[in-house]
This record gives sequence, C-alpha cells and structure tokens, in this order.
Amino acid sequence: MSAKGDLMAPLCAVTPPRHMAHLVASRSYLSYSKEELRDKLSHNPYSYVQVIHPDISMEMGPQRGTTDFFQEVKKAYKGFKSKGWLKASQHPEWYIYRQQSERGQWTGVVCNLDLALCATGGLQTHEQTLDHRESLFASFLETVGFHAEPILCARPDGTAEALAADEVMASVTAQPAHTDFMTADGHRHEIWRLSASSAEGKAFGEAWRVFSKFYLADGHHRFASSLRVASKLPDVAQAQSILALVVPERDLTISGFHKEIREIEEGTQALRLKLEACRHLRLSPCSTPESLPSSGEAIMLFQGQAWQLTRPSDTPYATDAHWIQEAVMERVFGITDPRDNPRLRHLPAIDDNASQWWPSEDDRLRILMPAIPFADIRKVADASGSMPPKSTWVEPKLRSAMFIHEFSQGDESP
Repeated sequence: MSAKGDLMAPLCAVTPPRHMAHLVASRSYLSYSKEELRDKLSHNPYSYVQVIHPDISMEMGPQRGTTDFFQEVKKAYKGFKSKGWLKASQHPEWYIYRQQSERGQWTGVVCNLDLALCATGGLQTHEQTLDHRESLFASFLETVGFHAEPILCARPDGTAEALAADEVMASVTAQPAHTDFMTADGHRHEIWRLSASSAEGKAFGEAWRVFSKFYLADGHHRFASSLRVASKLPDVAQAQSILALVVPERDLTISGFHKEIREIEEGTQALRLKLEACRHLRLSPCSTPESLPSSGEAIMLFQGQAWQLTRPSDTPYATDAHWIQEAVMERVFGITDPRDNPRLRHLPAIDDNASQWWPSEDDRLRILMPAIPFADIRKVADASGSMPPKSTWVEPKLRSAMFIHEFSQGDESP
C-alpha cells in the first residue's frame, strides 16, 4: 500500500436492481433467530442470506469458516449475478444513502476509502480487535473477492468544508431517489446515484474529497481484515480500497451497552458495602428508574433494589465506559476481560424505558449505561486509545448487499 491521492473515491458498485432491492438486501444472518432464518431461506430465494448461508441446501457440506465454505459463498454470489439479481455499474458513481426508522434518520455517502491513507491517520479507530477474527475475515475476503457491507465512518462537523459538503448533499437528496423501498423491520431506504463524470457528480466529488480524516464508528474487524488483504495483494488495485458509508458525525445515533453480570454470590448488603468502598464512585439508592442514566451516571439493578452510581469529577477515566469497566466490573466483580467472560453479557440499550431492564433472576444484576457522546469517542481515537468492548451501539445498522465492492485476484473476478 502507498499513501497518496484522495481518501474518498467513487466506485463501480454491484447493487440489486431497484425493483428487487427490498428482496435482496439483508440483515446480518447472525441477527436472525433460527426461526426467522429458516423462514427467510425457505421463502425468499432472492435474499442475500442465500449467498452467505449456502450450506442450507446441502445435506453435507464444507464446515462454516473454512476456505471451502467461502468458495461456496463465492459460487452462490456468482449465481446471483448470473441471474441478474445483482448488477455491476459500468462507470464510477457516488452513492448517497438515507435510512429512516422510528429511531432516527441518517444520510451519508457510500464510497471507497483508500486503505493506505486510512492506515496512516486517515481513519481513526477506537476499538481493539481479536486476531483470530481478523484472520477469519481476511480469509473470507481474499477468497470471495468482495466487500458486501460498508464500514460506518463519521465525518467531523463544524467546519466550512463540512458545511459545503452538506449543502451539495442536500441538493442531491432534494431530488427523487433512484431507489426507495421499505423493509419489514420498518426501515425506509433511499439511494441517489451520481455518475462521477457528470457535472453534478464532479461538483459532489470536489466537495467531499477535501476530507482527509474520518472516524471509524462501526466495523473495526472488517477494516483490520481488509488491511491484511491489501497487504497480501499489493498488486491488486481494487483490494487497496474498502467500502464505506461516511455519515456526518451529528447524524450518528449512539446508545450504550448495558451490562448483565451473572452468578452474583453476595446479597444486597454485602454488595452495597463493596460498592461504597470504591473511591471512584458515589453510591445512593434510587427509586425504580423510568429513563436511562445521564452522562456521568449509571444505574445498578439487583434483587429488587436500584442504586445510582455517580462518577466523581476527578476520576481519571476517559469515558463512562472506562469508568464502569475499571472501577466497578474489574474491582468489584473481578471481570478483567469483558470480551470473553461467561458471567458477562452486553445488552444494546435501544429501549429507553429503564424499568424494562430489571434482571430476571436473583443471582444476576444489571448496570444500565448512558450513551457515550461521540466527542468523547473522538478524543479516545485521537489519543490512539481504545474503548472497552461493547461500549457503544451505533446506528444506522447497514444491510448487506445493498452496495458491493468487488476486487479481483489476478485475472479472476468474483
């Protein structure tokens, strides 16, 4: 990889025909229950889940996660293209994508990012990755030869360049969308397509290509594995880019991840004494909470009692997520590795009604977390730090196969 040129670039994306987009684009197959997955695979032959779950039609097939399995994914992908269910653009385009739901509206630019520039400061990260997952994803990408889901990036706001970019994007979205459809989860998806060589596309590119730094909001393992593939395939030009959705920072919706800790042996009195001995928090009882805690606070629910945890102003922690992880989960409960502890569950805080979060059994407690402001996350990233695992639930969540970036390996294409 070599660091030169623009961070952002248009691409010749592979997309579903607009009359089929609602049928092809899918959530991550991991987000479906077994019943939902079985129904999707049985009743929607056009769903991209059929591509990433090809073993459904095999009585015996290659084991998931192996190169042979990834070859089956590639074969299924080629089948979708041969049937016209996925089609490649013949010229580079900018794609403006908007998603709407009852939780918000998000509008951003789907493009390619130069991986060399990303690796040298163009894309700031804030999460640690697991080596085995990086290796697995890199093997998948190298075998199939495409990215089917953009990483999610935040573009800083508050500059004249950001204002100019927002204005040119607003002028595009004021026009009818090229593709506009609803999905069963109540989300509306709109796509505008601009030929990069058109006058409008050139003006759009000039306004957006001025940015030299973004922040990775979601997709750290996809980014890390793509860097591995780019390094392994230095002569494959398209492998030096990664598919991304770049959203203005103010448009991101960030929720916390509540923590459920199991196998609590203490009773409420013993636990209260432990918490009171922690020098980096103040403990006070509270009534049944109706809303999630504010910044600098957390709420603990255990055996019918609710406590408010307050973070003193002089604590050394970068964010509330660091505070709870280090001051509470490590010192009180001995959970030093939140990525891999069977006693710990991370629950996305997408329900604002805190009274719904009481634990179901007496040996479990829950810590209700506030949302982490993106400004705090940005500070951590700029300092080359990292957030504790599962600190933020970030929206929009992107569907697979709405936009696909192919990269060939030698003379072979997907």
